[in-house]
Amino acid sequence: MLKKLLLLGCLFSFVSLNPIKKLFGDINNAPLFSFQYWTEHELEAMGPFFAYSYAPKHRFFALRPIFSYEKRPKMLTWDVFYPLIKYKKTPQETSFTFFPFINSTRSYKEYFPIFWGKTRQGESYGGFFPFYGVMKQRYDRKKITFVLWPLYIKSCKEDVNFIHILWPFFTSIKGRKRHGFKVWPIYGYDIKNGVFEKRYFLWPFFIWQKTALNTDRPQTYFTFFPFYISQSSPVMSSHTFIWPLFRVYRYKDYCHYDFPWPILGYSKGKNIKGIKFLPLFSYQEDPDQKSVFLFYPIYKYQIERTKNYTIYTNYILFIDRFEKRYDKSGKLCFKLAQMWPFYFYKFKNGRVKSHFPAILPIEDPGFERTLAPLLRIYSHEHDNQGNYYTKFGWGLYSHRKNGQKESWHLFPFFSVERERGYKSLSFLAGLFQIKTTQKGRQYKLFYFIRF
Repeated sequence: MLKKLLLLGCLFSFVSLNPIKKLFGDINNAPLFSFQYWTEHELEAMGPFFAYSYAPKHRFFALRPIFSYEKRPKMLTWDVFYPLIKYKKTPQETSFTFFPFINSTRSYKEYFPIFWGKTRQGESYGGFFPFYGVMKQRYDRKKITFVLWPLYIKSCKEDVNFIHILWPFFTSIKGRKRHGFKVWPIYGYDIKNGVFEKRYFLWPFFIWQKTALNTDRPQTYFTFFPFYISQSSPVMSSHTFIWPLFRVYRYKDYCHYDFPWPILGYSKGKNIKGIKFLPLFSYQEDPDQKSVFLFYPIYKYQIERTKNYTIYTNYILFIDRFEKRYDKSGKLCFKLAQMWPFYFYKFKNGRVKSHFPAILPIEDPGFERTLAPLLRIYSHEHDNQGNYYTKFGWGLYSHRKNGQKESWHLFPFFSVERERGYKSLSFLAGLFQIKTTQKGRQYKLFYFIRF
């Protein structure tokens, strides 16, 4: 099936719709069938289930929800049963994913349980999981070797070697100025001379650490979990009793108290203040942010100040979000209204997108190509150039404008299309049509009879 879909997508990538355009002109009987030319030729059938568009530098084909295919000058991508199977090719990278079995790029191939690849320097590696394998420059490690994973794993990070036997139970650490040994969860230590010293006993109940020893702010950490946790440095101290209920935290002139967390809290410091009495009320303010909770978790209001923006956000139950973002000059440059699962609205760079319902809060090109049109009863787009497109009921009603061209459609009653020097009026799904051009007026009955 996958091979047939790929062949179908490639076939449509070479098909031109110019003969249909010359013979019939624009046809809009959506959601059954429509063929129109805007910035490119667009063909749709059976509502959103079939779509094809064609332009000299762009091809698009979708058989939803199964397959989508898109080709641009520097990009080729297709999805099958999104998000399970995906292929993408650009000048920089080629990737193929069949979750969770296949993950293939130009430098790495994984056809579970077999994998192989090459490093940036051209060194080869590979393996057969879980029996034996070698990985290089992956997972933040210079090299990883495993035999009967997790029985034996050896990895190297910078100049430090880690050996795991029956991971995570037995670990040996050896390297320049660093050594350690762990029998998890009974006892373990990890020491880097002059940088840190970490030990635990019956993890996570007893933990002791000294870190940042090579700085002017070394830190000490001790845990007798869950009864007592402390952390301290020359500028900071933190003490927690019966974690996570009671905590006192100090950093320079800033203090914070939880008694008990998360119900009661209090903060104070230079340009910082906060008070918490959940679930009724919470207030927190510092130079970069101000937030207010009312009837937690029902409502939250937040103001955030970054280097380039001032952001105002309202949250309802953490799911629904209403955001406005202003730049340094005070100009509105971003607006978002997300009311799951009912409505989504987004304004960015002078362009607006909205739709109803908003069942899946996903913003991804593969999702937009393959699944999104099936899930939306209403959708709308417009930009600051006066172009817009509104669609309702998979095309039962639509209103669209692009440049000098504009159309209205309400199936099966009427369709209106107009642009400079041309106007078309169609009734009863095209059974009767009137077209007006600079040469005069033309009538058409039953699609082919002209008079």
